[in-house]
Amino acid sequence: MENNFVFNSNKKSKNSSFKTQRQLKVGEEIRHLISDALLRESFYDEFVKDNNVTITEVNVSPDLKNAKVYVMPLGGKNKSDVLNSLNKISGRIKKIISNNINLRQTPKILFKIDETFEYAKNIHNILEKIKK
Repeated sequence: MENNFVFNSNKKSKNSSFKTQRQLKVGEEIRHLISDALLRESFYDEFVKDNNVTITEVNVSPDLKNAKVYVMPLGGKNKSDVLNSLNKISGRIKKIISNNINLRQTPKILFKIDETFEYAKNIHNILEKIKK
């Protein structure tokens, strides 16, 4: 007698792009703390001080030890300079986060430029070309 039972597990794999509720909550809290810190704190960096920065998303790793912070300077100007400045002051930002969040270990912060705006613009341009 042959057993044809197939077990399908609904568990998420490590490579899964699904985020847990905890990751989403921690990411959103970190996003609020960083945006508040950039608004209120003085970091003595001309690119951080002179540019308004939008924090679009924070992706936290499943173990909550690393966080990728996606940013976009207002108008998309000075992207690389702003990114370098933010990564330089990431230690100070991590300290501000650790004082205001209740986690065992504060995630390591890595800033990245959010490319979704340019991607959406390219898709919009392609769709406009198709319409014509």
